[in-house]
Amino acid sequence: MLSVFKFKPLIDQSSADWIFKAYEWALLHFDKAEFFTRSRLIQPTNEYFAGNVNSVHEKAETVYKHTLNYAGLGHWPFELQAPEVYQYRPSPQLAIFNESSDGYVVRNSTGSAITRIESDEPLFITYNPQQTLKPEDLSSSFAHLMAQYLVIQSQYLPPGGPDYFAEGTELLAIFMGFGVMFANSAYTFRGGCGSCYNSQSNRQATLSESEVLFSLALYCKLRKIPTADATRHLKKHLKAGFKQALKQIERQPAKLERLQGFREGVYV
Repeated sequence: MLSVFKFKPLIDQSSADWIFKAYEWALLHFDKAEFFTRSRLIQPTNEYFAGNVNSVHEKAETVYKHTLNYAGLGHWPFELQAPEVYQYRPSPQLAIFNESSDGYVVRNSTGSAITRIESDEPLFITYNPQQTLKPEDLSSSFAHLMAQYLVIQSQYLPPGGPDYFAEGTELLAIFMGFGVMFANSAYTFRGGCGSCYNSQSNRQATLSESEVLFSLALYCKLRKIPTADATRHLKKHLKAGFKQALKQIERQPAKLERLQGFREGVYV
């Protein structure tokens, strides 16, 4: 009879363990000070993505510029190219580390002065024009690409190594504050009308919807973001899963305490 009230985790324990380890990896290598003191939970609203646009490219450029700044990478030599002129080029190796960085990738989303990384060749990014119909998916795609560049340039591979590159870089983008939009775009319902569904406008997800929700919940737990703020712009069917993830995280206090120890430089 009491089994009715037994807690059901949102994701299996092995997946939860990997996400905890991936957060530790991100805190070690991708600027814990940015994470704990400057990063924001980005919401899919005009407040976060303000701008007047008159074309598809201007819309993409507006979303790109906001995403770049929120990721704390405004000092990187990224350049957005329209798809009709984009040609793939191997990425140049950047000098992203200096004596003051202490071996981690420095980010800063406040817009304050930070030494620009110089390069003769930019890091080119392009976009799918169909995704401009869904700016939430477009920003998530940009954030995932930027996270991939972070890992490629730093050579700090996620837990599990190169086989987990896609999953690790998606989690890194959530770690940078884009979790709400990743959750909302992790899965798209086809609806009742096939002509209304445009697969090309959707983001290509790697983590499952539940894994994204767990990663988002862990971000909010570590950043002390109230549940109401975190779920305000989540799709309705995701809100219960987010709260379920919070409960699952709270049932693993040792793992949570270890990550919280990064704030003070004390690793439990």
